[in-house]
Amino acid sequence: MAASKKAVWGPLVGAVDQGTSSTRFLVFNSKTAELLSHHQVEIKQEFPREGWQPEGNHCSLGQDNWRASLQCCGVA
Repeated sequence: MAASKKAVWGPLVGAVDQGTSSTRFLVFNSKTAELLSHHQVEIKQEFPREGWQPEGNHCSLGQDNWRASLQCCGVA
């Protein structure tokens, strides 16, 4: 009887990369550092005028980043 081949990933490590326009979640094999899976979600940016940054909306932006992170983790 032939031995069955099973993927042994071992312990995994997850990483969130929060950029200015997207959130990425990456899953690595902790023993080999091999990238096993990843997912990216774009974050919509709104500017009052060209070159301006929104003021006083940091809480909303943080919530958007948190939602994007959770979505990435769920897909990856």
